Parts: sequence; C-alpha cells; structure tokens
Amino acid sequence: MVEVWLPYGDTEVCLTVPPENLLDIVNPKQEPQPINLEEELKKALENPLNTSKLAETMKPEQKIAIAFNKSVNMDFISLVLAKLADEVKKADVPLSNIRVIVGCREGKPITPNEAENLLSKIPEGFEKKIHNPKVEEELVEVGVTSYKTRVFLNKSFFEADLKILVGEVNLNPLTGFGGIDAVLSVCGLKTIHHSYGLSLNPKSRIGFLEENPTHKNLVEIAGLAGVNHILNLVVGLDGKVLRVFFGSLEKTFKEAVNSFKTIFGVEVEDKAEIVVVSPGGNPFDQTFYDAQESLERACLVVKDGGIIVLVAECSQGLGNRDFQKLVNTVKSVEELKTIAKKEFNPTLYKIFRLMNILKDFRVVLVSTLPNTISEVLGFKTSKTVNNAVEYALRVLGKKSKILVLPYAMKIFPILKTKEPQH
Repeated sequence: MVEVWLPYGDTEVCLTVPPENLLDIVNPKQEPQPINLEEELKKALENPLNTSKLAETMKPEQKIAIAFNKSVNMDFISLVLAKLADEVKKADVPLSNIRVIVGCREGKPITPNEAENLLSKIPEGFEKKIHNPKVEEELVEVGVTSYKTRVFLNKSFFEADLKILVGEVNLNPLTGFGGIDAVLSVCGLKTIHHSYGLSLNPKSRIGFLEENPTHKNLVEIAGLAGVNHILNLVVGLDGKVLRVFFGSLEKTFKEAVNSFKTIFGVEVEDKAEIVVVSPGGNPFDQTFYDAQESLERACLVVKDGGIIVLVAECSQGLGNRDFQKLVNTVKSVEELKTIAKKEFNPTLYKIFRLMNILKDFRVVLVSTLPNTISEVLGFKTSKTVNNAVEYALRVLGKKSKILVLPYAMKIFPILKTKEPQH
C-alpha cells in the first residue's frame, strides 16, 4: 500500500492506496523566490508591453486615474503609486492630477472604517477617492457590451485622460483568471450584477479563458471604459509578489496568466475516476466556504461521473452567513437563477458552482462538519479518508484509478494533451 499524508487543519491524515490504483500524487512546484518589487516595478514601467512608456504619452495638463480593488495589498499599492509618480513626473504632470480610486468588485460599498484605513495607505499628494457602486450620481453610462451588459462607470475614472488598472492574477472560478476583473471595482452595481450573472453559463470555468463569457465581457467593459494600461501582479500564497507585468490590457494580462501557469501549473498525465483532494490544510480549509475552491481544481482532472473525496477539516463550520442561509434554502439551479435575476449577492454564484459540480460528479466529504450537512450540501460524508476511498472503489469498481491532490490550492492542474487549456 502507498501512504499519502494529506493536510487537514493544523494536522495531517493518512491515505493508503493500493499501488495498482494510484495514478499519481500531484504536488506543487517549489515557488520562486520573491522578487525585489521596487526593481521589477521599475523594469516593467520602463519596458511596457505593447504600448509606449507613460512619460512619452502624457502631457502636463492631463488627468490620470489609477483604480484597484480594495483586496489588493495596500503596501504593494503604496510602492506602485510611488513608482508611477516617478514616471509621470518625467512628463511634468503634478501628483494632484493623479486620481487614486479604491473600489470593490463584489459590489458591497466600502465601510467608513475600511475607507479610512485604505486611504491612509495612499501617499500624500494624490487625489484620493473611494468608489461606491450604489451611488448613481457618481456614475456615467458608457455603452453596452455584446453580452448586453450596460456599463455604468465611475465618472472620475472615465473622465480621466489616462486610465490604469491594478489587478492580481490568480485562478478564478468565474472569470477563469483574475486580473482584468479589477475593472469591476469602478463599475456601478447594475454592471457588476449583470457581469456576475454571466457566470451562470457553464463555460465560465476556473482556468479557462477562450470561450469564457464572463472573461470576455470584462474585456469589453475595460474597452468601453477606455482603459489604457494595466499593471498585473502575480502573487504567491504567502502574499508576496512573484512577477510584475505592465502595458496594454490584453497583452499584459496574457503574459501574466502565462507566468502564473509556469509557476503554479502542474502537468497531470490523465484524468482519474477518483480524485482525493485536500485544499492544503489551515487556512485553506477553515470553513467549507474556503475549501470549496479546491473542488474546482479537482474537477479539472476527474472523469465524467467520477467521485471527488474532499478532505477538509472545516473547523469553523460552513462559513459566510449568506452561504449558510442559501445552502439551506436553495434547492435547484432554476431557483438559484431566479433569485440571481432579482437581487445581487456574489455568494449566489458560489452556490451555483457547487450545484454544477454535484450535477457532474459525486462528492464525499471528510470533515468535522456534522453528518446532517450531507443533506444540506448534497454530499455523502465519511469519518475517514480511507473509508471514503473504499466507498468510491465499491461504487466505481475496484480497478478505478486514483489521483491525489494534497495541496490543491497551491496548484493549477493541467492535463498534458487531453484537454488543452487556454
């Protein structure tokens, strides 16, 4: 028997697999060393991708807007702003001409306490603004995408002569990869709501861009907004920046995504009937809400009709009150879509992704959650990971292949040749 130790909260549990059943154990690569952010920012700004240098395109009287989501590390933002300031000074543009806009792509307005903290991290001299997606007087309608999204944009951002987005590139279960979604941080609630609604399309999947309507809609929104440049940061799980890219929107995002794949992508020989997945222990499995994203990664490498065994302690329960309420009340995808049309709640899409997973695969949950949770989530539960795997082998056949992902949140599983990923 092959022993595989799986992270589980602050400890580990042991999985034993017959060698003839084990397809592979997919472990993360060693993360590259953190970069010297100041030096890499300088290089990126001096060598923009597919566009001219900022100092070569600006005029002293021009207004510049820099926008980002409130979740971006503000220490990074402070340094980014300092370096951008150096660039604009070369064009004799005063700092007071630079608007720094902090927004929230999830549509929930930033609280006064949050605003005070965020604004305090922005260096003096800049024009500072907090974007509220619910205040319609501060919005302007700039067009409609081919996906019928009416684009309402922050006036201060839209009216700027030069517009720059700052976004972190990571795996995103709705948009494929995060980064361009930074544009939602300066959009109105109606735009955010409709954009999220596109993720109800099954082609809105983690790690896929080419046919992903949610991603394509974001690109169109950024085009209507007139975004000139984007600064994309590839960030490690410890929060440290690993790569920096700056330039035109689509070229920069493409290079950042390719870099992310190089760092976190792990090739998998083939799909398996059974995938045993651990998010990677604490903090990734504190709640089921946190752990769910590891299921998205498992879905990339499990065969149709297969079984996923999720090993996640969930010491703090289901997590997220909206999530708890919705999993107890929403019984079908149709009901979910009806609710999503009437009200905007980002958690709805978390439930939708879960329902989609359960439509295609069976899930066995190994956690500290009570067994009654299986009725709520639609899972089978098991006391131990070995019992869960034994059950899966009984259901799918004793010759079924097993793939193990011990640190799912630290990898992007990529099938070698079976399904090219975009």
